[in-house]
Amino acid sequence: MLALPAATAWNGPQQLTGRRIATSYPGLLASWLRREQVAADIVVLGGSVEIAPRLGKAEAVCDLVSSGATLAANQLEAVETLLVSEAVLAGPETPLTGARAELAQMLLRRIDGVMKLRDSRLLMFQAARGDLPALIRLLPDAEAPTVTRIDGSRRVALQALCRGSISWQCLEALESAGAQRLLVLPVERMLA
Repeated sequence: MLALPAATAWNGPQQLTGRRIATSYPGLLASWLRREQVAADIVVLGGSVEIAPRLGKAEAVCDLVSSGATLAANQLEAVETLLVSEAVLAGPETPLTGARAELAQMLLRRIDGVMKLRDSRLLMFQAARGDLPALIRLLPDAEAPTVTRIDGSRRVALQALCRGSISWQCLEALESAGAQRLLVLPVERMLA
């Protein structure tokens, strides 16, 4: 994406004529500038190109954008999409064998693990054993929870992997049903 300082009005590609644009992708940017018939200076930088305008090295940036958080953190605003892309995993038509097959399976297992855990949360809380059936019914999109008896009491600790976000309303409903010490944690990695 092409991004400008947030206070800058965007009037189209011609606005970039004679300007400096910082990027780690000079070929892609040069191609786009040619198509748009814009004569601009490309400043090739490695790493965090978003800081170039604040350092006075460029008036705009061209960089990969996923969420836009890095642009916002650097007071930049995306104004033009140069390319939309996606990652694709391709493999041979004939199955791999030996060490290559093992490596491919490891890679696929890791990718699958990340995809399955995307937006998952680990929900943990304590409750009276008798409240468990009602509490388990309230768990949002959860796998079977792990329930552990707390020594010396009739209470249990429960942890459940929940797919998707866990709203405040859900936490409040769990609390009303007897859950205490509710804790929601992001899940980064998991081997099943």
